[in-house]
Amino acid sequence: MIRRVVSTAALASALVAAPLLVAAPASAIPACKAGYQCDRVYYTDATHEEPVGGFTRFCDGSTISWGTTTSFQVTTQARCQ
Repeated sequence: MIRRVVSTAALASALVAAPLLVAAPASAIPACKAGYQCDRVYYTDATHEEPVGGFTRFCDGSTISWGTTTSFQVTTQARCQ
């Protein structure tokens, strides 16, 4: 009897906790398309008023980055000539 109560309580706890363990999807960072230069600027908040970092992948494949990364970002791409 006690074993049934304990196993039922454990099952109920697992069912309640299971949705909490599912990872939220990561915010997708757009991949740089072949033949494009990509620029990404990171901002302090959602207003995108104060840049705090950046990243560029040039047409030759080289990269440069500065500052810090945040979840507030804007990515632009331009076709290589």
